[in-house]
Amino acid sequence: MVRPSLAACALLPFLLSPCLAQTAPVQAPAEAAGEQSLARGDYARAMKELTVAARAGDARAQLDLGLLYLNGNGTGRDQLMAYRWLRQAAEKGLPEAQYQVGRLKMAGIGTDKNPQEAADWYGKATAAGNVEASEALAHLYLDGVGVPKDEAQALHLLRPAAEKDVISAQMTLGKMYQDGIGTPKSRNDAALWYRKAAQLGSPEGCYQLAMMLLNNGPDGTAPHPPSPQSVAAVRWLRAAVGQDYAPAQYELGLLHIGGIEATLDVSRGILLLQQAADQGYAPALHRLGVIFAKGGMVAQDQGQGLMYLDLAVDLGDKSAQPERDALAAQLPQAVQQLSRRRAREWADIHGT
Repeated sequence: MVRPSLAACALLPFLLSPCLAQTAPVQAPAEAAGEQSLARGDYARAMKELTVAARAGDARAQLDLGLLYLNGNGTGRDQLMAYRWLRQAAEKGLPEAQYQVGRLKMAGIGTDKNPQEAADWYGKATAAGNVEASEALAHLYLDGVGVPKDEAQALHLLRPAAEKDVISAQMTLGKMYQDGIGTPKSRNDAALWYRKAAQLGSPEGCYQLAMMLLNNGPDGTAPHPPSPQSVAAVRWLRAAVGQDYAPAQYELGLLHIGGIEATLDVSRGILLLQQAADQGYAPALHRLGVIFAKGGMVAQDQGQGLMYLDLAVDLGDKSAQPERDALAAQLPQAVQQLSRRRAREWADIHGT
C-alpha cells in the first residue's frame, strides 16, 4: 500500500475528512519531488513533476494530480482530467483514489452519474480500510441509493468511521440508536455516540447529549427538576452556545426563562432566543413572537410579535401559523402591513 501525502490532504476543499495513513513504498524521483512541491504550496511546479510521474504509472502521483485538477490548484479546474487520473489510481488499488472515484460517480463530476458504480468503488475502498468510503457507503445503504436499502448494514459500516473519531459518523450512529434505525432503540448507545462527538467539540453532539440528559424519563420525554443529569445538560448546552449553535441557544434560553433546570434569568433567556433567531432558527422566532405579543417578560409590542411570527411561518414553522393568524386578526391593517415590511427588512439584513 502507499502513503497519502499530508500536502494532498491539506489542499482538498472537496474533502471534508482526513486522509488515512498507509505504508509507503519507495517513491519515484518525480513523485517525491512533486510531493515536496505540494508541501511548499508550489502547485504549478507540483503539476509538472506529478504529471511526469503519473504518466510513468505512479498511482500516488495520479491521485495527487487528479486532486490538483479537481480543485484547480496549479491549473484551471478540469473535472474530466481529474476523473481520468483518479480512475487510473483507483484501478491500481489505491483506496483514497477509489473513494474519490466513488464521490465523482455519485455526483456526476467529470463522468456520468452512476450510484451503483459509486457504491462499487466505495466498497473497494472500504474493504481496504478507508473509513471515509465506509461512511459514504453507509449512507447509500441508509437511503437505498445504488444498493438495496439495508439499515443494519449501514449501522455496521458506520462503526469503523465512528471509532476513528469521524464526528459525522458518530452523530449518525447516535441518531440511529435513538430512533431504532437498523437496530433496537438504545438511549444508552445513542448517548454514548453523542458524548463521543461532544467530547471532540461537535456543537450538535453537545446539544443532542444535553437533550437526552434533560429528557430522561422512561419514555425519553419527561422533563425533571435540577439533578446531576440536568446540571450536566446545561453544561453541554453552554458548550454548544459557545460555538454559536442556534438550537442550543434556543434550549438554554428556554431553561433560563423557566428557571428550573437552569438559573432563572429572563433577560439572559430572551437574549439567547434572539441570538438563535438572528440565525434564522424558526422555533426561536416563534417563541419571541409569542413573548412580544403577550408582554410581561418584555414590554408588550404586538407589531413586533407579529413580525417574529411572520418570520417563523416564512421559515417553515407551521405551528406558528395559527398564532400568527389570530394575532393579525386583532390588529389594524396598517399594523399588519408595517409588520410585514419589517419582516422583509429583517430577512434581508439577516440573510434568511
